[in-house]
Amino acid sequence: SRWLAEEVKRSPLTQRFPVSVIPYGLDLNDFAPRDSVACRETLGLPGDAKILLFVADGLDNERKGFALLTKVLENLPSDLPVAVVSVGRNQPQVEVNVPWFHVGQVNNDRQLSELYSAADLFVIPSLQDNLPNTVLEAMACGTPTLGFDIGGIPDMVRPGITGMLVPPADAPALGAAMF
Repeated sequence: SRWLAEEVKRSPLTQRFPVSVIPYGLDLNDFAPRDSVACRETLGLPGDAKILLFVADGLDNERKGFALLTKVLENLPSDLPVAVVSVGRNQPQVEVNVPWFHVGQVNNDRQLSELYSAADLFVIPSLQDNLPNTVLEAMACGTPTLGFDIGGIPDMVRPGITGMLVPPADAPALGAAMF
């Protein structure tokens, strides 16, 4: 990411070396837009709710911001037509007012592509991140991304085009941008 490149340039250990930013790539045969209705049916997700998706290797990784997302979800009215899908290890016990589906760890790119395609919004409330593949995967599946304006996330999210950025760690702004 450009953010990490700037960090490397500032470091007294590495500033004398040339720095290049080489973004990651994805297999667009695996990560591609799929029929969202069919994906929701296959995955057992509600067809009449706005699906918010959170993906991280481990939900307990503080840098990924799942605790901040649950804080936002705790304050949503229970009659809001929203459901949350989380992907990753270590399902925490949380109390939220909307339906929550935890898929667990997914090691199949096709299934992950179906999850992104089933979602209306990919939410990445990372407090620290370099250039998360999850943003690229969501974009490749045609799913807009909502995240904090930190690290390498702004390298990928173009506000109003591929998603939206809000100020870092601003839970109220995150919640407002979801709807």
